[in-house]
Amino acid sequence: MNLPKILQNRRNTLMKKMESGVAMITKSASSPDPLLSDKNLQYLTGNTDEDTILLLAPKGLTIERFETMRDPELGRGRIVNEVLFLREISEIEKFVDGKSEAIESVKEKTSINTIKSLSKFPEILIINLMSESIFWGNIATKPKLEKPITPNNIKINEIRQRFPWIQFRNIAPLIHHMRWIKDPYEIECLRHAFQIHSEIFERIMKSLKPGVNESVGKAIYEYEINIRDPKSVDGNWHDQYKSNIIVAAGKNSAIPHYMDNNQEIKDGDLVLIDGGVEYKGYSSDITRTFPANGKFTDRQKELYTIVLEAQKKAIATMRPGTTQRDAHNAVYETFKKHGLDQYGYGICGHPVGLNIHDANSWYTNDGPFEPGVVIVIEPFITLPEEGIGIRIEDGVLITADGAEILSGPPKEIDEVEALCARD
Repeated sequence: MNLPKILQNRRNTLMKKMESGVAMITKSASSPDPLLSDKNLQYLTGNTDEDTILLLAPKGLTIERFETMRDPELGRGRIVNEVLFLREISEIEKFVDGKSEAIESVKEKTSINTIKSLSKFPEILIINLMSESIFWGNIATKPKLEKPITPNNIKINEIRQRFPWIQFRNIAPLIHHMRWIKDPYEIECLRHAFQIHSEIFERIMKSLKPGVNESVGKAIYEYEINIRDPKSVDGNWHDQYKSNIIVAAGKNSAIPHYMDNNQEIKDGDLVLIDGGVEYKGYSSDITRTFPANGKFTDRQKELYTIVLEAQKKAIATMRPGTTQRDAHNAVYETFKKHGLDQYGYGICGHPVGLNIHDANSWYTNDGPFEPGVVIVIEPFITLPEEGIGIRIEDGVLITADGAEILSGPPKEIDEVEALCARD
């Protein structure tokens, strides 16, 4: 697939949604967790550099008004709909870090024909806001009243103070709704990420056994990612695999966000593995829970059967027109039927995409599913007093007439025991 053309189509779609005004799109805020950072700029340009600004204007931006002193167009400039501003790379960076991407290369990768230095940004923005009534900013993360104002918000406030007649609008909801429905390129990337993830988790499930440390699971995960060569895939740009994994055995499996991954696995333990694999920027998310010795106890089997039933009930609700809340309620109705609803933990699903918890979660949590939406469903029962935590998580693609479960390791009890059988 032609990624530059896809990026161009996304920007064109966004400008149609805007109808008018000027949009300034930068990274809206840093996040302590890179998996949850704002990726709206990346979605529109493929660019991951924080020192980047994209200006969009459906009715046109005036540029180059005074870039020549001998021209019949002096003072008039030319009109474009999009400009990408990049930080100039210093000579020392070129020498030490080898940073020297040519403008023509950026144009080719982004399909944006007008690339300017960041130093030109204030001048071009001022010229175009003087006759505008709408300014769009990108506030893509929840504001935190107790925290300092982010640099992006400071810049937006400065613009509003200097142009008091301008109406401010947030462009993030428009972008996030676009990201909610995945295009064919995104679905292909997510399929690939889930397939890679499934293969790696099967290897871990076969390998972890009593006497082995949880850290071995993490080591296998990182090794399997590192040996895969993303250059073997056509059309790659920013191709990379990145990992983030939980390996939790025994009582650790009952801790929702256990990340130590450093305890010995004991006979009779359940092992919970949860992680994400990133492919071309798109993240999978899978969880499996399995017996370290290859055989579920009767109690483990009873609870596992309930969690698997809850996941299947949730997926059965998923089709165009239903919602994440419908799937979540199906999980808890199943737990309640078995007297375990008080042991359920958390929201039972979330979208995946450029973020492992994808962008639209706080805009469209109850929005109806449409074909192209990709959600993971992850019912979780946690019983700390029994040292048991069971979560089963899979990716689900909404189709025109229902839902398709994306690649994942075995999860039926007999298949799990067969995969994890120990010598």
